Amino acid sequence: MKQYFFILMLSIVTLPALAQNTTPILDRKVTIKITNQPLGKVLNIISETAGFNFSYSNSVVKVNKLVSIMAENKTVREILDQLFNGDIGYQQIGNHLVLQKKVVPKNTSNIQNSNSKPSKYTYIVSGYIRDLYSGEGLRNVSIYEKQTLSSALSGDFGYYQVTITSKTPEIQLRYTTQGYIDTLLVLKHTGNGVSDININLKSNLPPPEPELEVINETDTVPNISIDSAVTQPVRVDTTASQLAWQSPFKKVKVEETTVGKWLVGKYQKLSERNIRDSFERQWQVTLLPPIGTNGTLSGLVTNRFSMNLIAGYNGGVNGAEFGGFANLVKGNMKGAQFAGFGNLVGGNVNGAQFAGFGNLTVGNVEGAQFAGFFNHTMGDVYGLQAAGFYNYNHHNADGLQLAGFMNFNRGEMSGAQLAGFGNFTRGQSSVVQIAGFMNVADEVLGGQIAGFINIAKKVRGFQIGFINIADSSDGATLGIINFIKNGLHQMEVSYNDIGQYGLAYRSGTRKLYSTVMVTTRLPIRDTTTLMTYGYGLGTRFKFTEKLYLTLEATCQHLTFNMRSNHLRLQNKLAANIEVKLFKGFALFGGASLNHVLADTRDYRYQSQIATLGGSRIWDYNGTYAQHAWLGYQFGVRLF
Repeated sequence: MKQYFFILMLSIVTLPALAQNTTPILDRKVTIKITNQPLGKVLNIISETAGFNFSYSNSVVKVNKLVSIMAENKTVREILDQLFNGDIGYQQIGNHLVLQKKVVPKNTSNIQNSNSKPSKYTYIVSGYIRDLYSGEGLRNVSIYEKQTLSSALSGDFGYYQVTITSKTPEIQLRYTTQGYIDTLLVLKHTGNGVSDININLKSNLPPPEPELEVINETDTVPNISIDSAVTQPVRVDTTASQLAWQSPFKKVKVEETTVGKWLVGKYQKLSERNIRDSFERQWQVTLLPPIGTNGTLSGLVTNRFSMNLIAGYNGGVNGAEFGGFANLVKGNMKGAQFAGFGNLVGGNVNGAQFAGFGNLTVGNVEGAQFAGFFNHTMGDVYGLQAAGFYNYNHHNADGLQLAGFMNFNRGEMSGAQLAGFGNFTRGQSSVVQIAGFMNVADEVLGGQIAGFINIAKKVRGFQIGFINIADSSDGATLGIINFIKNGLHQMEVSYNDIGQYGLAYRSGTRKLYSTVMVTTRLPIRDTTTLMTYGYGLGTRFKFTEKLYLTLEATCQHLTFNMRSNHLRLQNKLAANIEVKLFKGFALFGGASLNHVLADTRDYRYQSQIATLGGSRIWDYNGTYAQHAWLGYQFGVRLF
């Protein structure tokens, strides 16, 4: 029902009108003779002459319409009936006369013979809703019928009008607003279904055991009978759906989001604020809110099947929902949602969501979310999230996250995260993070695998990446460079049995560390100096605070002044004793097993590579020749 905007016209009351103050406005007599004047001007003359004010909506009264009237000593009622041809109803409130359009009920009875019962009953109920104690009219009171979902809001002076088409000759009309006791009125259809009913509402919330509230003022016509002389506070049934659910993580209301503000009008928001009830329907169809089978109360209805041709707004889903553009659900969604653009759920999701662009859920998700661009959840996720760009969880997740770009989880992650760019978990990661570029987590109980960098505060699992960073690690780190705050950080200067001096950086943990190294023979000549670079892994055993055993496996590429056109690899297994002389300085030395694999087609092979090392313990000739020997190395380690 459209909200009327009443225009209050203040007029100068003449002395003759003052004499009629005690006379009802419609019974006051006026003499008026006007030809071809605007209707608004005629009404002003009538109100000034009779000493009262008109209130009406321009949509009801065409003030620019030209009219003529000749009346001598006629009542206001007679003049108005002549002006409006009986199409307008009148209601006196104080010294105001409110003009309202009369509603003629449609013939919905479908009577086939005099003995058959109507298949439909039309009720047109109107009147005024006032405060019981002050008598003031109450605006924005919701009037609704639960079975048909027909509803209305009271306007200026508390006036309301609601049209209800029902299959039964009896309905229950409810009056509700914040700060007042909900009132229920049982009506029976006894005529053409048109009636005026005025209601006085009692302020304050109802007591735990509400008492019956007597209707203080009702004006009825024989077309509708009040089945009871009392109304009673409505006992609201909220078992149909948890529409009052609020996210414990972040208070977000669907109707307050950008899309919600665009789709949900003020009328619907006022109705939902007033009505503390919920409804269930088997199905609904919506073009755009509120153009649908559930009308303006759609945000309070849970549907088993929901079809939104463009976009829809519903209280809940307990089955399936399809939206050409978007689905908005105020409460919970249980089942499946499909949207061309996006799904927005204000409660929990138990099932699957499919969206061309994105899914946004305020509560928890148990099931799966699939989106072309993003999935965004403010609660917990138990299941699968797959998005073309990113997945975001405001709390915990247990399952699998797949994203083309990024996964972000603010709580604990008890599953796997796979992303093209990065995974970010502010809590604990219990399984594995795999990313093309980087992984970030507070605590890693499983593992991190990244193309470039892994970052964590605590690692109890493993890290594999080019760079690994952690405050502490009880697991293994595998990378070129590792920055572990409580781990191993050593620079190494060495000399070995083939006359090479080496420089290496060792980083990681005691269980597993990485070594990056370069070696060279001195003095360095132009293109004949043998140089190597390589990478290795090692582990460290502690005997005492000053005595350690280190075992390392390394692979180095043999070059001449860092230039190489052929395969030349030196693999080494080394065992060293490390003696810590004082903090930041240690001596080491030990034996090594060396193995060389080289291309014999290299013109330097015979002169430089074949003679490398001491007495051979194994030899193999072929295109790629191999040989092995026992060697040694020693040096100092810093830090």
